Amino acid sequence: MDDEPDGVELVIAHLRDYDFAVSTAVNGADALAAAHEQRPDLILLDISLPGLDGPEVLRRLKQAPATERIPVVMLTGHRDTERKVRCFELGAADYLVKPVVEAELHARVTVQLHQSRLRQALSAKLRSYEQRFGPLDEPVALAPCGETGARADVALLLRARQLLRERLADPPSLTELARLVGTNQPRLSKGFRTLFGTTVYGFVRESRLQRARELLVETQLPIKSIALEVGYRGTSDLTRAVKDHWGLTPTALRQRLQAPPAGEQAPPAREQAAPAASKSAPSADDWSPPTSHA
Repeated sequence: MDDEPDGVELVIAHLRDYDFAVSTAVNGADALAAAHEQRPDLILLDISLPGLDGPEVLRRLKQAPATERIPVVMLTGHRDTERKVRCFELGAADYLVKPVVEAELHARVTVQLHQSRLRQALSAKLRSYEQRFGPLDEPVALAPCGETGARADVALLLRARQLLRERLADPPSLTELARLVGTNQPRLSKGFRTLFGTTVYGFVRESRLQRARELLVETQLPIKSIALEVGYRGTSDLTRAVKDHWGLTPTALRQRLQAPPAGEQAPPAREQAAPAASKSAPSADDWSPPTSHA
């Protein structure tokens, strides 16, 4: 969904070269209608659409239950950090600057489709387990004998995830985490990748960044205090991680998120701000609590 015909043709040609099915819209209203009607796997959305502009279309997509889970990659011809941050605040999954390089377009679209499928698979697995075994927060003993094992596996993984959230500043080693939830390291590593679509290290990294963002928005804590609270060794480590993730220093991100647009009240903080690109994490089998990178 692009406002420039030449740009549209180039993007379409690139994607069709990789056997993607592509449909287009030339303005914001048509883009919204097409998204609701077709429910695409991914949306490429230009910032400067006529009528409803890209950020407004993005906002409406993320507010509608039918389209809120579709990953949206923003396109622009300008290297504007303010617009980029605004799009991430609204829920954009990624951001590309035109002219689009074919290899980069393919890589970023492929990453977002993969992540979206992992999230869908996780949701489907959790729904399936709850349909078979009942709510996962009930005691495992309530499950029929033949079903206890599978349900217990999911329950211990959910418990491991919660423990990591509670101990972001000083997470247990993978071996200790496995002991705390009553399993072994290989089983925990495999289960985490299967159920959550990430390694233990990857989950810690993303959780630290999201918690740091919440503290930047909701408190006036010094940057160093936030860094220590979420598990970084100091300000420089947090700054590096936040800048890699959102393109701004923690101070600049705080100012941007806390400052309302002219004439408007500050919106409630959102918990979703997707990274500009997915990064590879070390294998969970070799995981130890990270200290210098998120």
